Amino acid sequence: MKYCSLDQDVGALYFYFADLAEGQVVAAMEYPAHLLLDAQGAIFGCRIDLDDDVILSQLELVLDGPYNWLDGEYGHLYVRVADEEPAEVVALHDVAVLDLDADDVVLGIEVLLPEQWRTSERLSRLAPLMVSFDDEPVAGEGPVVFTSTSPTEEEGVEGSEVLAGTTIPLDQWRSGFVALVGKPNVGKSTLLNALLGEKVAIVSPRPQTTRVPVRGILSRPGEQIIFIDTPGIHEPNHRLGKLMVELAERTLPNADVICFMVDISQPPSRLDRTIAREVQRARGHKLLVLNKVDQKPRQPGANYLPAYRELGEWEMEIAISARRRLGLTALLSEIGRRLPSGPPLYPLDQITDQTEQQLAAEFVREKALFYLQQEVPHAIAVEVEEWIEKETATYIRMTINVEKESQKGILIGAGGSMLKKIGSAARASIERMLGRPVYLDLWVKVRHNWRDDPSALGWLGYRAKNFL
Repeated sequence: MKYCSLDQDVGALYFYFADLAEGQVVAAMEYPAHLLLDAQGAIFGCRIDLDDDVILSQLELVLDGPYNWLDGEYGHLYVRVADEEPAEVVALHDVAVLDLDADDVVLGIEVLLPEQWRTSERLSRLAPLMVSFDDEPVAGEGPVVFTSTSPTEEEGVEGSEVLAGTTIPLDQWRSGFVALVGKPNVGKSTLLNALLGEKVAIVSPRPQTTRVPVRGILSRPGEQIIFIDTPGIHEPNHRLGKLMVELAERTLPNADVICFMVDISQPPSRLDRTIAREVQRARGHKLLVLNKVDQKPRQPGANYLPAYRELGEWEMEIAISARRRLGLTALLSEIGRRLPSGPPLYPLDQITDQTEQQLAAEFVREKALFYLQQEVPHAIAVEVEEWIEKETATYIRMTINVEKESQKGILIGAGGSMLKKIGSAARASIERMLGRPVYLDLWVKVRHNWRDDPSALGWLGYRAKNFL
């Protein structure tokens, strides 16, 4: 590596493999991360667990380092300051972020360090390569690269923070609702976060993560797009599932533009066909959004595009990668030209209809989805019981509701280990959102079969209402 830096405020440790120019980072990938410790417990590198999506040419700059190497058998990428075996390998709660340039070459790696790993003793091996967060070792912007740049900045589009549009006469504005619909786990929430440049919807590799429609608001000069991230339409087997599907379907009739998202690396399923029929009955402009173009087809050499085209009549097809933020400029352009004329419907600096309390509760549920297995994650609902702004920190008490005593035990873990892991990871996300320290107090309660109990659904905030 060339050097590294640490942002103590958020605990972001960044390894640089090139001098970065402004705008050079255009995409990102996320993978599990581990710290490499020497016999004295000092950090001398990290291990990133890659998958088949990463090819050798993307690691050209990383592997230029004299002590970095790739274990091809296991997909483990080692970034080190010395040629030695670690005395201990410690798994991190948060994934590592690999920053890529326009050629998909990895320029740097960011890992989030828990507070106990940020001491001078732990970082002593990295000290010779460490630069101050306020220094400017890279051309143009220095180590600010580990704050994610908004996709609109990356692709040359003026973003929601550029409010020059406030001088545009109201009769020249366009604004409207855009529904993101599709089956579970096709990337709707990932796309919404990428378009806004901020996290307003939780994401997970597990299906049915989004439970209620979330509004994400993108304001640009003369244009305001209100995205509705809907729950994945699926075949429900409990009352909550039926409510999720109902809420998703109710966004369609009143949406000005409907983005039907599909996973182009897989052939259309029966559920894709069912959702496409629902979309075709709606009045709004219909776009076919082909996500995951960066992934290999399920069958090598297969082309599933003709099969998706046959699912309905589409005004436009747009190929994107929500995860790598590719194709988003074209998508926004096609959406914008189809918006109806009208003034902004929300303040220009507002990006979501979710409150900080709602987002914080969702961050807790997101981490539970990440760490827990089998049926437990979808049996979880999180309530914010107390939120107190103190002088030096925000105190938050939440209750995590589960359906069975056995699930409570799994969620808490041996000696409270799993609950501590979830809480630590969620606290880091909440602190990044609030920009101040957080004391997160988590409790677990059994609310028997709450997903099938109408009164419990109302108590926990899942109400069937018109979101458009």
